[in-house]
Amino acid sequence: MKVSLNVLNQYVQVKDIEPSKLADLVTAAGFEVEGIEKLAYGTDLVIGYVKECIMHPDSDHLHVCQVEVAPGVVNQIVCGAPNVAAGQKVMVALPGCELAGGLKIKESTIRGQASNGMICSLSEIGIDARFQSEEQKAGIEILDENAPIGEEALSYLGLDDDILDISLTPNRADCMSLIAFAYEVGAVLKREVTLPKAKVKTVGKGDIQVATETEKCPYFGAKLVKGVKTHESPQWLKTALMASGIKPINNVVDISNYVMLETGQPIHMYDYDKMKEKKFIVKTGLDHQATLLDGQKYQLEKEDVIVCVDGDVGCIAGIMGSDSTKIEDDSTNIVIEVATFNGASLRKTARRLNLLTDASQRFIKNAIDTASSLHTLDRVAELLVELSEASEVYDSVETGVKPEPIQVSLRENRANELLGTAITTKEIADIFDSLKFDYTRTDGKFIVNVPTHRHDITLEADLVEEVARLYGYDHIPSTLPVMASTTGVRTPVQQRKMLIKNLLSDLGLQEVVTYTLVSPAIVEDFNYFHKDENVCLMSPLGEERSVTRKSVMPSLLQAVNYNQSRSNKDVNIFEISNTYSKDCEVCTLGIACSGTYLVNKWQKISKEADFYLVKGFVEAIFKKLGIEESRYILQRVESDHPYLHPGRSGYLYINKQLVGYIGQVHPTMAKKYDIADTFVAELNLNVIAELKTKKLKYEAVPQYPSVSRDIALVVDVKEEAYAMIRTIKRASKRLVKEAVIFDVYQGEHIEEGKKSIAINLVFQDPAKTLGEAEINDCLTNILTALQKEHQAILRG
Repeated sequence: MKVSLNVLNQYVQVKDIEPSKLADLVTAAGFEVEGIEKLAYGTDLVIGYVKECIMHPDSDHLHVCQVEVAPGVVNQIVCGAPNVAAGQKVMVALPGCELAGGLKIKESTIRGQASNGMICSLSEIGIDARFQSEEQKAGIEILDENAPIGEEALSYLGLDDDILDISLTPNRADCMSLIAFAYEVGAVLKREVTLPKAKVKTVGKGDIQVATETEKCPYFGAKLVKGVKTHESPQWLKTALMASGIKPINNVVDISNYVMLETGQPIHMYDYDKMKEKKFIVKTGLDHQATLLDGQKYQLEKEDVIVCVDGDVGCIAGIMGSDSTKIEDDSTNIVIEVATFNGASLRKTARRLNLLTDASQRFIKNAIDTASSLHTLDRVAELLVELSEASEVYDSVETGVKPEPIQVSLRENRANELLGTAITTKEIADIFDSLKFDYTRTDGKFIVNVPTHRHDITLEADLVEEVARLYGYDHIPSTLPVMASTTGVRTPVQQRKMLIKNLLSDLGLQEVVTYTLVSPAIVEDFNYFHKDENVCLMSPLGEERSVTRKSVMPSLLQAVNYNQSRSNKDVNIFEISNTYSKDCEVCTLGIACSGTYLVNKWQKISKEADFYLVKGFVEAIFKKLGIEESRYILQRVESDHPYLHPGRSGYLYINKQLVGYIGQVHPTMAKKYDIADTFVAELNLNVIAELKTKKLKYEAVPQYPSVSRDIALVVDVKEEAYAMIRTIKRASKRLVKEAVIFDVYQGEHIEEGKKSIAINLVFQDPAKTLGEAEINDCLTNILTALQKEHQAILRG
């Protein structure tokens, strides 16, 4: 929001304060001043009179002018503007003057003619081009004939103005009104605020009628004014609008914009003579096209709030008027409208139609003081009488109930309890007085009648905030809270997650962080931990990021694709992140490996990513967490599995509960994500990180030797070697310390449908040296168990 200090000075005296100091005081009160700028700039700029203007003898476009820059003082100035002529009052930059943009004026000679100064246009003193007419852009600025020669030009035109660029917080939209902001400045400076009092004589009731048929318009008011004359606005009005960032149009439009800046209330005007029924009805439910003031056609929907005139669209409420009732240059009788519209409904309409205007923003941000609506109507009418020679003003008509001031109480000691201060009761009273809050004191409380424009004050804490703002945040002591000292540590679950991260990083994987939001097209891929509905965003930025993911694997595969499409073929990554469905949140670990995992060219070592690599990562995690091998099992996936390769993938179960999977991405999925062979694993850390495990025990190095035996077993090709190893360890009664498969064979000398598995067994007893008989007995028990459970026979 831009605030002109010249305009603000009409309500509260600020001209005697440096703009930078005022900016600091306003910022300290909670209104951040983002910058201070000049409306126009010129250090030695005076009003001059062109006494003579002739063509330059050596140019077809330059003029040699004799300009009186002070009574009796004439300077010769060469000017190239096409509209310069004798008898004009103009702005003259004298030698030594510095203009906007750093341009310095010096005495010079132009094509043999002396030039002691410069006749200026508005652009040369820094006025934005959007505030100028085409004529003003093309030439110098011509002043009125009453402009006094030799006086400071910017001061005479009202352009010597400083503008504060203020960032309003969402709760203080009321300060989009200069009157409300003047109250704040007056409170900060402890100065009186003088408000304009609208005094207008009416000639009685007119024939205007108003009605509202929707709750989205709680108040609607109108006033008829006749005999209006449209012409250019006076300089003070144009300057006030330009300083606030609004382009001057004509006196009627400018008055409505000026009063909107002053009161915060958007104003719309209708041509009374174009209305047949002279009645305004606010309603919803229309569903057709309307041509608005910009000449464009817009499609209305049934939820849009419309001000209807003669059964048709007179205005899209709070946004833009209809072309059928617009004010023309020859309009003489007009109807002024002020209203209060529902901000949420208006915001939807404005965004759909792409018509976010200064007026609509005030409704959207709830900057309207409905209780002052009649004053606003009178203020507009007063200025129309003053500046557009309006001859007849009629009584205002209105509908709806205007709000009454609400009461909020503040216990006298509550402010100090919350702020940790020692503010006296008198100081609190002075703060409320400076803010123009009407209050009474009773039973140790301030009973405050909150002004109707302060929509942000509804609670006792809001009044405490007002006290803090005006008392000064810098005066509130900084103290540390008194509390018991504690050591910050991670929870056991957090410790396990960090342990997993460090372990995988040590094993050569890179941690990645991917988006939680994904496309509905991939949200169900690799989903094994969620059964509930998707969590969808109400207003997503796009389809690609519209739902929360149920698995981290699609995101990891997209990361693999991103790297491989950029010639980084070796990708070994992991991520720990939460996944979501309705009423369910699961923390998961995802691992994805593709290409080469390990390479050492000097030793000619190269390890490609495969199933056993990823399986090794998972086993390393379990071992680090203290989860014994006997607690989990790996089960082959279905032959028609949609996401994992059926011959190279398996489910992980703990206590008969699915906690993850390991395997190769199914070729169909690899094609979908456009990736090379990729091996993956995903674990449910909600379950794994909270498993109870035995305390870590340290064992001494065995003092007794181990014994190694090799056996070859013939089994059905469908038998799982992983299950056979578990059977061996269970049947050995802890004497087998290691069981390692070192060969699997199918072919000659092996029956069709069978396979041979060679296993190395290491026997060891920590308490004694094992004898041959004990080893043989143990081996017999193992072979018996293998034959019973897996139909395995010892290969001859």
